[in-house]
Amino acid sequence: MPKRVDPLERRRSIAEAVFRVTATRGVEAVSLRDVAAEAGVSMGMVQHYFRSKDEMLLFALDHMRDRVTGRLQARLARLPDPNPRDVARAVLTELLPTNEDSRAEAGVSVAFYSRAAVTPAYALALRQGLRGLLDVFTERLRAAQHSGHIRPDVDAEQEAASLFWLAHGLVGPLLVGLYTPETAQSLLDHHLDRIFT
Repeated sequence: MPKRVDPLERRRSIAEAVFRVTATRGVEAVSLRDVAAEAGVSMGMVQHYFRSKDEMLLFALDHMRDRVTGRLQARLARLPDPNPRDVARAVLTELLPTNEDSRAEAGVSVAFYSRAAVTPAYALALRQGLRGLLDVFTERLRAAQHSGHIRPDVDAEQEAASLFWLAHGLVGPLLVGLYTPETAQSLLDHHLDRIFT
């Protein structure tokens, strides 16, 4: 009896191949044929799961968000008795390209941004993903303020946006080696120290 294949798992493995191709050649170089070769499957199999390159790339973008979320949850689970500042720091740190996986994802993310500038579907997917992450981070800061961990005079929504976009703004300098992970972390800590009691 043939082995049953989980369609979602197969789509995820193809998305992982998209990341590898994009990381080495850029998103414009991604083709169904190249991704099939990278994934070790036939082009027909890729076409079975994705009707077009855009559908494949948009799924890969969603899968990347899931990967980051999974890593963040694992990071939070490793924190012994975390306080709200620890949680905020962990969220921001997970957005930085500081290891092999996150550097590869950041390179892919940058490639998707350039495509999103001219393709509305990519812009929408990025907006929705970023808005979701920012909303979760904002709620964390509001809860921290409500529990007395953030000064009452702080505008939690403004500070959440400032910290979130600071972390995103550090991606390029980290990728090109202008900043080290330690320098980037120090910048984030400086801003966290301003608002947390």
